[in-house]
Amino acid sequence: MFRETFQQDANQLIVKDIVTKNIKAAHILEKYGIDFCCKGNRPLKEACAEKNVSVEKIISELNSAETGDTDSPKRYENWDLKFLIEYIINNHHSYVRNAIPQLLPHLEKVVSKHGNKFPFLNDIKSIFKDVAKEMQQHMYKEEKILFHIIRYLVDCYKFDEKPKMNGFKTVKDPIESMEAEHTNAGGAMEKIRELTNNFTPPEDACNTFKLTYKELQDFEKDLHIHVHLENNILFPKAIALENSLINKIAS
Repeated sequence: MFRETFQQDANQLIVKDIVTKNIKAAHILEKYGIDFCCKGNRPLKEACAEKNVSVEKIISELNSAETGDTDSPKRYENWDLKFLIEYIINNHHSYVRNAIPQLLPHLEKVVSKHGNKFPFLNDIKSIFKDVAKEMQQHMYKEEKILFHIIRYLVDCYKFDEKPKMNGFKTVKDPIESMEAEHTNAGGAMEKIRELTNNFTPPEDACNTFKLTYKELQDFEKDLHIHVHLENNILFPKAIALENSLINKIAS
């Protein structure tokens, strides 16, 4: 898949489309700090230039990974919207809700034991506490408002009914709000990545220190996939569905 696509004009490749075609590309882009979720709607050439990485190097790694990979990737872009919503809730929302109460005590312990030697740990704790609070509120709004609207649009299309948005002019309104919150969370985790030197613990770090860095790294990785599924697949398809409903009713 990658090899056939990338033999075309590499300068025209859009970052988010690479991951949409094959989610397994995510770990390669993450290795070089290339944001495929919040900043995914830009050419790969531009993203590589920002990180001072060769486009050819990235493409070579993507092609090599694809050639040696026999597992079929999930094709999220082909999933029914209701099914995709349930997948996001059951996998990514559930992960966040389970990870936060485990990670916060570990951060507290590391800061209390090593905060004097490594003052930046206090900044990491403060940033992550804000991320945790905002993500919990964010997921609540998605589950109680936006996801219900998208499910409703699916039903309207199924039953050939005109949607009533109950206070929203369009599904774009709550989507724009959620995308802004995604950008905030992604930026905060990027700051944590910088403070931890790409989640690299000190040589003499204790086990809790190492575990906490690993948990933070895992949290960021999950966030990237989580946001990608929403920003680059669920939200555009929901907007397209609403537009098709409007056109269908108008015709």
